[in-house]
Amino acid sequence: MLDVLALEDMERIREWRNVCIPTLRTPYKLTKEQQEEWYRNEICNRNSRSRFYKLLFDGRFVGYGGIENIQWENRIGEISLLINPAEQKNGYGFHGAVEIIENAFNSLNLHTVFAECYLNNSAVNFWHKVFQRFKNPVEVNLPNRKYWNGKYYDSMYFSVSND
Repeated sequence: MLDVLALEDMERIREWRNVCIPTLRTPYKLTKEQQEEWYRNEICNRNSRSRFYKLLFDGRFVGYGGIENIQWENRIGEISLLINPAEQKNGYGFHGAVEIIENAFNSLNLHTVFAECYLNNSAVNFWHKVFQRFKNPVEVNLPNRKYWNGKYYDSMYFSVSND
């Protein structure tokens, strides 16, 4: 279930994200102050190009995700998802991602949702399964998209439209 993110959720999210730095677009750990600034700038700002939610399953806060880099004029946005490392592999991410995409289509009125997963991340198969859940998904390999630990990695780009 998607729910409202609160300032008090930020420390837990910061802890989760700081565990998986190699797979993130921002390749460094965040401080408490940086995480709270992100909350103020992205979550609290009605004009933000992001819409994020707390993911609850059986009343437990298991992750967060949403749509970022929204181009309202083109009706396109990028899905983002982070699951508590202790809760991964329980199906919460799959169900959360599907709910976020459906919300993007049905509530945010987006036409296309995309994701990019670096190939140094084992979650590439997860994203393949998520996007296969929808009609006519597109997958494209993009070369040299992530530099980490002295090496360039390709990424897999996923896209689906609300047709």
